[in-house]
Amino acid sequence: MKPLGRIAMLVALLSLTESPLAAQAASGARETIKVFFDCNSGGCRDFDYFRREVPYVNWVRNREDADVHVLVTSRATGDGGREITLAFIGRDGFEGQDQELVAHTSGDATSDEERVAVARKLKLGLVRYLAGTSVADRLRISYGVAAAGAAAAPGVPGAPGGPGGAGGAAAAPSEDPWDFWVFSLSANGFVNGESSTRFANYFTSLSANRTTELWKITVRGTYSRNVQEFTLPDRKVSQTREDWSTSGSLVRSLGAQWALGVRASAGSSTFRNQDFSWSLMPGVEYDLFPYAESSRRSLTLQYLVGPTYWDYKKETIFLQTSETRWQESLTARLGLIQPWGRWSTSLTGSHYFHDTSKYRVTLFGSLRVRLFKGFSVNISGNYSWIRDQLFLAAENASDDEILLRQRQLATKFSYFTSFGIQYRFGSIFNNVVNPRFGGGGQEFFVTF
Repeated sequence: MKPLGRIAMLVALLSLTESPLAAQAASGARETIKVFFDCNSGGCRDFDYFRREVPYVNWVRNREDADVHVLVTSRATGDGGREITLAFIGRDGFEGQDQELVAHTSGDATSDEERVAVARKLKLGLVRYLAGTSVADRLRISYGVAAAGAAAAPGVPGAPGGPGGAGGAAAAPSEDPWDFWVFSLSANGFVNGESSTRFANYFTSLSANRTTELWKITVRGTYSRNVQEFTLPDRKVSQTREDWSTSGSLVRSLGAQWALGVRASAGSSTFRNQDFSWSLMPGVEYDLFPYAESSRRSLTLQYLVGPTYWDYKKETIFLQTSETRWQESLTARLGLIQPWGRWSTSLTGSHYFHDTSKYRVTLFGSLRVRLFKGFSVNISGNYSWIRDQLFLAAENASDDEILLRQRQLATKFSYFTSFGIQYRFGSIFNNVVNPRFGGGGQEFFVTF
């Protein structure tokens, strides 16, 4: 073959080899998409599982590198389960292509059932972003027949949000022998010690709740007993702290942003010098945003007012063995879960009517934010200004009670705080799963 012929054949072979790539480049198609999975709630903490289930995308460690930011939030449902919302936020070439999908889990769902429910919605939500990639040719769509008695899917006639359905309303079962009531009983015990020390803690709780679109009823009871024993060279120290409490609330929805309710409680506490106490606090709450948006944002104002009664174990510093006092409280609470991070804060003020100098103000805050690529800050804490300790015993606390925290002491303030930073750098991709020697995909925090 002549040299000119050989060159022509080589050019032809190169053209055949490169033509698919050239066509792909011409069409603007990409191989796959980059996804940032942003979730810290139950049902999606096992990141390895989702990387195995969805191997056809590139998982990245930073939101700034992603084509799609998947923000997962959740809130409790009436049966003790979770309503998990997956917000798909398009970035770069997908700017403005946002959507939300919702998964529901029951109160007795296992961790595996929760992550399966989340993975199902995750796969479904990513399809629209994968449609223009080369991966789309290898995706397959299947349809499973619903189990007998299962609720119709949204968009199906008669389903919530579908023709003839109540748009956005929760699906109601055709027959519920429990009438929406959910009960939970738990008991725990912890015992540990050494030759000269012994610790024991026992805790039980019982709760019941009923939640519908109009009414929310919750009842809870707890009992705890904490025993500490120390053998010293000259004596043996033993202290026991015992508490029990019951509480309940009844709430009536008044539209999309208002609620009317009442809270009641009763209990006993050796730590707080209370042989018996009860309170009854009716009130009202307003949410600046509709309650339906509470998984992403909420700003509520809650006002409560009512009487509280105490029967004390020992006479107080105000020379009381029992008393009834009226009080009021106002709480402002803000919660935000956004692509840049999470912010929750609240401010509560309360006082007694018989003496307004007996008051308490508590400020709480929690913030997690990405300041720039790979770097995030975590801060949380609370601070209380305390002037309302009516229950303090006149009798001085012993050294043992002080050291072992068996009695509440007089104080003008209390606080708690924690903070930390996290910085991640290196490869932006995070697709490989390797569980050897302790698992993979963990995040490491620098805390102070």
